Amino acid sequence: MIPKPIYEILPYGYVLAGAFAVTGIEPIFGKICGALLIIIGVFVYQARLRYRHRKLRLGDLALGGARHPGNAKRVNSHGEPVSRTQTKAQQDFYRGEENYAAGHYPEARKWYRQAAEQGHLSAQVNLGVMCVAGEGGPQDYQEAIHWYAQAAKQGDALAQFNLGAMYVEGQGVARNFEEAMRWYRRAAEQGNAPAQFSLGMLYEQSPGTLYLQEAVQWYRKAAEQGHAPAQVNLGALYAEGQGVRQDFQEALRWYQAAAADGYAPARFNLGVMYAEGHPGIPKDLAMAYVWFSRAAAQGDADARQIQQQLAAQLTAEQKAQVHQLLETYSA
Repeated sequence: MIPKPIYEILPYGYVLAGAFAVTGIEPIFGKICGALLIIIGVFVYQARLRYRHRKLRLGDLALGGARHPGNAKRVNSHGEPVSRTQTKAQQDFYRGEENYAAGHYPEARKWYRQAAEQGHLSAQVNLGVMCVAGEGGPQDYQEAIHWYAQAAKQGDALAQFNLGAMYVEGQGVARNFEEAMRWYRRAAEQGNAPAQFSLGMLYEQSPGTLYLQEAVQWYRKAAEQGHAPAQVNLGALYAEGQGVRQDFQEALRWYQAAAADGYAPARFNLGVMYAEGHPGIPKDLAMAYVWFSRAAAQGDADARQIQQQLAAQLTAEQKAQVHQLLETYSA
């Protein structure tokens, strides 16, 4: 078996050798061989990538745009229960909620703005979301930044999360990961799971082992709240032994938790685990086929391709097992 460090760099070696041959060897035959090496390198990289554990990266998800839920109309800007008639800001926010739910976005935006101008935090957040999405009026990142900042400075976790996402995406402001990390952390410390997950991603993609350990901590906080993307990323770190001791059983546990919520990347990763086999997790092509099949049913093209490849390897007994398992999961 090829040692893993060498296996990991093989496709890059093919591409580099091919590029050298194409640019440095004069006979046409040498250039043709170089081009073939480049093609092989790309093919090996893509084939290997299909069997890697899936992880979410910055840009894979819409990181911002979190609205305050409808029950926010029952509380004031400090989270205290109020009647609809207690404040005008609350009345305006409630009208905004009603119009938004009915799909009357221009009216919703108008009422949210009136409440926001009176300092209503939930209205400021929801108005910012509408400005980003271009709902009920023109898309306006600058106005969204303004309202998110108003609420974020007063400690609203959703506003802090949304503001962090704006800095990650570079929407309305210059892209600034340090500033994004600052706002994500403030929201994460209040228990906001998407912010904890996003903070973990920023740490994971920073160089250094200590940052990986920070990523694990924040992924775990979000994962324990049932946040499926964090469960997948935490599981992948356990599978890779990045920031934690390698533990395939722990990876399996987190993948299963996310898969139970219908999260396709987790189902893909379960397929990978059973297709490869690991200490304590015997190779099981039937189970791998089932999980790739369930991910493929959610539109995962790579899972569908692997599913088709596995189908040719299954015995009659395994096919019967697959049929039974799929029927159990669909029940």
